[in-house]
Amino acid sequence: MEEVIIVGGGPAGLYSAFYCGLRGMSVKLIEAKPYLGGKLNVYKEKNIWDIGGVTPQPAENIVASLIQQADAFEPTYVLGKKVVNITKEKNQFCVQTEDGEQHFSKSVILGTGTGIITPKKLEFDYLESFEKSNLHYEVGSIESFRQKKVMITGGNDSAIQWAKALAEVAEKVYLVYRKDLFRGYETEVESVLSHEKITCLMEKKITDFTSRDNSRIDSVKVSHVVSEIAEDIDVDEVLVCHGFERNNPLINNVSEFELIDELFFKTTTVGETSVDGVFAAGDAASYDGKVRLIAGAFHDAVNASNHAKKKIDPEATDGGMVSSHHDELQSRKVTVQS
Repeated sequence: MEEVIIVGGGPAGLYSAFYCGLRGMSVKLIEAKPYLGGKLNVYKEKNIWDIGGVTPQPAENIVASLIQQADAFEPTYVLGKKVVNITKEKNQFCVQTEDGEQHFSKSVILGTGTGIITPKKLEFDYLESFEKSNLHYEVGSIESFRQKKVMITGGNDSAIQWAKALAEVAEKVYLVYRKDLFRGYETEVESVLSHEKITCLMEKKITDFTSRDNSRIDSVKVSHVVSEIAEDIDVDEVLVCHGFERNNPLINNVSEFELIDELFFKTTTVGETSVDGVFAAGDAASYDGKVRLIAGAFHDAVNASNHAKKKIDPEATDGGMVSSHHDELQSRKVTVQS
C-alpha cells in the first residue's frame, strides 16, 4: 500500500514523484513505456527553452535531471506496464495494469499527458525492413544525418523544426506536405521556405518507395495530391512527421472521470479530478488558465502533490517547505549533475 501512485513518467509524473517525496509520502510511479521521460524521448536532441532558469539544453538532458531529482526520495518505478483501470473501495485505490497486476494506494496522480503516443505511420504498405534501416518516425541522432539527402514528410511544427535542424548537417533536405500552406509559426515557416538547403514540395505526398535490395529505401515516389503526377527522388534517409496516435485506456474504462474534449481530465485549478482522491497534472489536466508547457506541468505537480497530502492527512500543511530547507535533502547532499 503506497500513499501515492503516479500514472505516467513524463515531466509531470517525475516532478510529482519528487514533490510527493518532499511531502513525506511513499510513491510508486507506473509508466507504460520501458523508460521514463514521456514525450521528451521523441525529440531527445532538441533544445528545451521553456523551463524558467534552465539554460536551453537537449530534451534527453532534461529527462536525466528530472529522473535524478525524482530519485532523491527513492520512489518505486514500474516500467513497461500500461494502466488500464482505477477502482476505489472506501479510501483505497486499486490501479490495474494491462497484464492484470494490481497496485494499491491511498491517492492517485495522473501524469498521463494526452495518452500513450505512437507515431502515425505512412498510409501505404512498405517493407518492414525499411524501418530498421533508413525510414524513421523519430530522430535518434542528428549526427547520423550528416551529409545525407533527407526527405521529411509533414507540415506541422515538428516537421518544420526537424527540417531546420537537419539542414544544419545534411547535404539536402526535401520537405513534402500535402497542403499548400504549412501549419506553424510564421517566422519558422518563412525560415524554411527561404532556406538554401531545403526544398519544399507543396501539395504533394509520398506514395511509394524504390529499393535495390529490399533492405533500405533508395528513392521516393512523390505524387501531386490533385494531378497525381509523380516524380522519383533519390534519398538517403526518410523522416515521417505525421503526428501521433494517442491512447489513454483510463478515459474509456473509468466512467467517473469528467473529461474535456474526450482527451483531458477536467480538474480544478489545484488538480482535483471528478474522482475524489485522484488528481491530474501536466497535459492530462484541463482547467481555466491551464498552461500547456513543461513549466506548467511542474506547477500542476506541486498542486496535485500538496492536495494528495492533504487528502491522506487532513492535518498536514497546505504547502510544502522550500526544498533547500529540507533536512532530508540536506542529509543526502543531492547535487545536480553538470
